[in-house]
Amino acid sequence: MTRPGEQGDVTVEDHQGQISLMVRDASLRQVIALIAETQKLNLVFAAPAETRVTASFDRVPWQQVFDSLLSASGHAWTTDNGVIMVTSIGNADSLPPRAGGRHVEVFDLDFASAVDIDQTVKGLISPAGKSWIMETSSGDNRHTREAITVVDYPANLQQIAEYISLADQPPRQVLIEAHILQIDLEKDCLSGVNFDALAISDSGNEFNLRTIGFANPASTTAFFLEATGGAITSLVELLQTTTDAKTLASPKLLVVSGQQARIQVGEKLGFRVTTTTQTSTLEEVQFLDVGVVLIVTPHITRDGRVLMRINPKVSTGQINPSTELPEEETTEVETDIMLSDGQGMVIGGLIQEKDSNVQSKVPWLGDLPYVGILFQKRKVEKRRSEIVVTLVPHIQPYTPIVAARENHELMQTLQPLTVGPLDRFYRPYEAQLPDTFLNPQQPLLSLLVPLPPVEQAGNAKCGLRNEDCQSPPTSSHSKLETRN
Repeated sequence: MTRPGEQGDVTVEDHQGQISLMVRDASLRQVIALIAETQKLNLVFAAPAETRVTASFDRVPWQQVFDSLLSASGHAWTTDNGVIMVTSIGNADSLPPRAGGRHVEVFDLDFASAVDIDQTVKGLISPAGKSWIMETSSGDNRHTREAITVVDYPANLQQIAEYISLADQPPRQVLIEAHILQIDLEKDCLSGVNFDALAISDSGNEFNLRTIGFANPASTTAFFLEATGGAITSLVELLQTTTDAKTLASPKLLVVSGQQARIQVGEKLGFRVTTTTQTSTLEEVQFLDVGVVLIVTPHITRDGRVLMRINPKVSTGQINPSTELPEEETTEVETDIMLSDGQGMVIGGLIQEKDSNVQSKVPWLGDLPYVGILFQKRKVEKRRSEIVVTLVPHIQPYTPIVAARENHELMQTLQPLTVGPLDRFYRPYEAQLPDTFLNPQQPLLSLLVPLPPVEQAGNAKCGLRNEDCQSPPTSSHSKLETRN
């Protein structure tokens, strides 16, 4: 069938369900009407604007011809009760969704945020499509879903569904083993005369200054300081103190990729903060965190590595009783690192050293050569504090070794301590202190006299076959000589 169109020609041929179409600068309305006439279709063309098309099809189903012509020209079509309705996409807002061929679909989100997904959905919908979001709210128990509602054509809805299935994925997690070791070395030496004990009224000591040798010229002249009393034991001090203390904190954190995790082993010191305005005075309580604090934010990469921002902190502090303000002494570091799964890292060099020598002495007398030490008191302090931080990330799913260790620790927490009427539950894997009945120590005699080795069958103790464990033959000419 050939029919001249408005400033163009349209040729349509029917081939038993398939058509051949030749269009040259003809009206889209006229082309669609001619196809419907040859295929005996019920048609409603509701597009207000006039569109010119040029196309050529050879033995193609009429549905495919409709899709190609209408989608390329900004139109859509749908079938309702045997009637084909053609509308313009730009004018679809004024039509009901059923008439324009649009559908409504709700996409539930399990892991992704509806606000983030909706930003991409708005770029995928057609000009006639719309989207709305539903968000969860902790303050309203009726807002329990993260979902996106989309109204659009089936092809666009299919594309949106594929995108959401790829974007709404469960987040990855990483187990971070942290070990924070603090080593404190102190060596204090206190020697000399305690001048606090020289106060006669406080300590009850008596002091006499006398000389000999002046009355008898034959005697050697000397100067004496004589001290007597009940508290004379505190007069001369000689004390040396050595401290070697080690503190180890080993927390574990299971963190979602991209989220910040924080763990603290210590205490919180509360203090009041007062804010005064012209009309009122507000007082609130704030807290100072002291102890061992670890803040970490991991990001798991696609190649199985972990990019982490870590901030370990070891601090001590107190609330000043006079000012009621917090005072803190801290050692901390913040850095970004990248580690592979199971690879450890060490942060060291956080060292503080102190070397002081404090002298208290009597003026002039304490500066005398050799004997000046009798009139002075010295206090030597040497201190060194070092902090070492190690981190080891393990990405889920764990390796078999890490999984077995985690299962063992989980078993320890699940098993009870007591059963029935407070009877102790059998937990053989836990360390126990020596006990006379339950865990007796090894007798001293067995420690001094070693037990004879246990003979095993054959030569199995070497871990090889019997013929492989035989000792090499010795030469008959070999001998051992010992000479003085």
